[in-house]
Amino acid sequence: MSGDIEQPHQEAERGSGPDIDGTQHLSALAAPGALADWRLALCFETAHDAGVLDGLPATAPQIAAARRLDEAAVRAILYVLVAWEYATVDDNGVFSVGPRGTGQQERAALAQHGAWIRRWATLVPRRVHDRQAAAPDEPPRPDPAVGLALLESASRPYHGPVTQACRSAYADGVAAPANMRVLDLGGGHGAYALEFARHGCVTTMQDLPGVIDLARTDGRLASAGVELVAGDAFVELPAGPFDLVLCGTLTNIFDMARVRDLLGRLRGILASDGQLAIATWVRDRGPVGAAFGVQMLVATPGGDAHSEDDYRAALGDAGYSDIRVTEHGDPPLALILARCGEVLHARS
Repeated sequence: MSGDIEQPHQEAERGSGPDIDGTQHLSALAAPGALADWRLALCFETAHDAGVLDGLPATAPQIAAARRLDEAAVRAILYVLVAWEYATVDDNGVFSVGPRGTGQQERAALAQHGAWIRRWATLVPRRVHDRQAAAPDEPPRPDPAVGLALLESASRPYHGPVTQACRSAYADGVAAPANMRVLDLGGGHGAYALEFARHGCVTTMQDLPGVIDLARTDGRLASAGVELVAGDAFVELPAGPFDLVLCGTLTNIFDMARVRDLLGRLRGILASDGQLAIATWVRDRGPVGAAFGVQMLVATPGGDAHSEDDYRAALGDAGYSDIRVTEHGDPPLALILARCGEVLHARS
């Protein structure tokens, strides 16, 4: 799992809501032209957390009295939501949900965007001096299932293109193996694993025990035939051999020394002509990649949006070959592909 999306402040159904195209535009990883206004995000988060949105339709005095809030503050915040059409107000001062509205997952994503803005504002100035500095006002982190749902939604534009590119990676003179064996490492929400399984791949997903417990409870992965493995990748990995190992927004959680350690471990479970795929934003490929580096700065103790050169050097030193980088989606997500060793013939 990546650290780019944290848990929102109220529960949401995994995979629910009308966000067919995902909620990336309501996150810190939106393209510059699509980024939600910070004024809207902070006011929406406040209204979400304080129960103001749950009180609609009502007047500002009614909401303030019911929630024990300051009436003037409630009114000021609601008028921001009115200005951005997330609320309306009639001639009697009654505020209601506006034409833009939000589904449950969209609401959680926009509120979480406000929480991240606060975290950037407080942590970036501190961590430039001390990488381990703590935020004075840490947003609460309830149900981890909500964070996985938001991560799945925000990454939705990439699930199909990334898995398709991984399955097509053998096209240059090497046939993809039948019943391709895939490990989705740190798969989190499981959307990549589901896509691989849907296309006939023999798929395993490994993540930390708490994440795998949620995946088993959810049931979608087991129903699709995905094998679920709980464990720390730095301690134990599935035996393999795998034709493909995908690290989807995983390597960015760690510093480069730990990434190098992981790359070495993964060679041991790849087939002799297997491939490694790393899907992530890199800091030297556009504004979202650069912003992702700061997101990792405030979200993780040592992570980073490592550069393309960082990955190429680490993969080469670990003995990988045929290193390729492509981009998918908008804003573009980098997909770094490398072979476990030199491939001399096609597999049957």
